[in-house]
Amino acid sequence: MCRLMQRLLAFRLELLKRSSEDSMRKYRCKTHLLSLLGAFIVGCVVTAIFFFTNTETYLQILPADVYKFISENIWLTCAAGGLSFAGVINIILIAQMLMSLYNLNPFIFIILIMFAAEPLVILGIVLVVPAIIVCIYGMISLNKERGKEMKAHNFSQDEELVRMYKLHHKLDENVKSLAENCRKNVNKMTYLYILGIVALFCVLFFIQNIMIATLAFLFYMFLFNILLRYRASCLIPITSLLYDKCDPEACASAVIYYSTKNGKVKLKSQTLFAQCLIYLDDPQLAQDILINYPRKDAASSLSYWSLMANIYYLMKDEDGLNRCKEEAQKIQLGFGQTGVMIQNEELASIQNKIDLMNGEFSTCKKYYLDSLNKARFTFQQVDSCYYIALISFVEQDYPLANMYFDRVINLGNKMCYVSKAKHYQSKMENMNLDINEG
Repeated sequence: MCRLMQRLLAFRLELLKRSSEDSMRKYRCKTHLLSLLGAFIVGCVVTAIFFFTNTETYLQILPADVYKFISENIWLTCAAGGLSFAGVINIILIAQMLMSLYNLNPFIFIILIMFAAEPLVILGIVLVVPAIIVCIYGMISLNKERGKEMKAHNFSQDEELVRMYKLHHKLDENVKSLAENCRKNVNKMTYLYILGIVALFCVLFFIQNIMIATLAFLFYMFLFNILLRYRASCLIPITSLLYDKCDPEACASAVIYYSTKNGKVKLKSQTLFAQCLIYLDDPQLAQDILINYPRKDAASSLSYWSLMANIYYLMKDEDGLNRCKEEAQKIQLGFGQTGVMIQNEELASIQNKIDLMNGEFSTCKKYYLDSLNKARFTFQQVDSCYYIALISFVEQDYPLANMYFDRVINLGNKMCYVSKAKHYQSKMENMNLDINEG
């Protein structure tokens, strides 16, 4: 076990040497490549169907020699249609990447569609082959880096992580049906999303009116956002196990069942899983879970470094904490003022961990009191109450510490803070302190 932990530690340190932006771009490659291939296949099929169902129309509008060439080279025609579809999705994905990397306003892209739709599509088509080459290179280089390190340190993937979880924690079978229902609902939303993309391709490809095509695109983006919100809400029954019921063991179990299909494990919701492990007082395994977390955009990168800050604090790694702060500061989170507020909150949380490690108790106590007032979920209340109690205990304000430890015990359910709170209360009792005064 000691050798395994040494290998894992070395693996983590090696991974942290990578730049966040480079990792972000590489994690996008698989999604980009699969989207292009899917668009090409759909384009080929739609073109073939449209050609064979409108033969008479083509005979009327096309010169005889052109129609003869098309009919004799139908596969080439279908390939051209597929390439056109791939070009449309390619320019959309490139625009999304540019908006994410450089914090661009999405209305810029919408205006370009309205006034320069055809040049954009042509550009997307021209860049299909270079995009495929770049995506393949990114995937190969990312897999090579990860595979090399995993082989060097004898580190296996998701199945091993689940096995390690089962060694130290209980797998709650009572949440299995809940997790499976969540997976079914998420899959339904995914299928609707794919159908929406196909429908959008058809509109953009076959309707020549720029205004109608633009309206269709805007309507799809509106529906896309609705689908994303509903898809995210499908996971609320799982997140609620931690956020509302303060049961990290049940929540982690639900994530495992949600990620298991046909006996094979492919971990999803890694950030939620890592949160559960933090509140089960298992920072090492939480860190292992985040090794393969796909930091595809600024928001996921910010979540990653925020969780890593919590992990490093529990592991008493001040250098790691400082690195988390530096990386979180580099992130360019979009969403306007809302994005700025979210990033500032995460940076404040990381800085608070640094202050706590450095013994700035008065500053930290003020932070946690403020966090307690703003807490939306029960687990956040428990987290704030525990650290207020802990700081009060260190400051020898035992009545206040006891009061907040009581709140932790009453609200915390199966969070690790409950047993720690009972431990400190037992200490105060053994010290014969009057913890009920004042």
